[in-house]
Amino acid sequence: MKAVLILCAFATCAHAAPVVLNRVTAETVTRLQQMTPMVRLNQPEEGKGKVVRPIEQSIVKQSVILHDGNNWTLVPIGAVIFLPEAMKSRVNVRPVGTLLPFIEFLGKNPSWITTNEVSFEQAAGVDPLPAARVAFWATQEKVVIAVHQGGPISVRIVTPSPTLSQR
Repeated sequence: MKAVLILCAFATCAHAAPVVLNRVTAETVTRLQQMTPMVRLNQPEEGKGKVVRPIEQSIVKQSVILHDGNNWTLVPIGAVIFLPEAMKSRVNVRPVGTLLPFIEFLGKNPSWITTNEVSFEQAAGVDPLPAARVAFWATQEKVVIAVHQGGPISVRIVTPSPTLSQR
């Protein structure tokens, strides 16, 4: 019985006449638009509302380009923490081909690029990079990119200051 009542209720709703709305005229639309607060905002003067990007700034100028012959990517200046002599032709060359995100570029070029996870303290130059790891890089022929949580990061390399015992 309940099922029959529910079906009847749905059938009644389905066959009900659609609600008739008054037709909106152009004057009504204009009146409604004039009431919105966005219309009352002052428009910027001619030539003053444009956003101007400084000519000297560019993401390419603030980055190092890595190139494999077909694809290229950008990493921040200071992210390349070890560059073997044999790989200098792949770094900071004119980009040709397809720009790829760093992670995708890294996946296509594991034979000549590797990463080294660094902390924020190491990136800021507060903590030094482990000497054993730096010595290991010299034994391989790969470009080493500093990363933090998988993304390239600039590293400030701080030379140790001479202590009293070293003078």
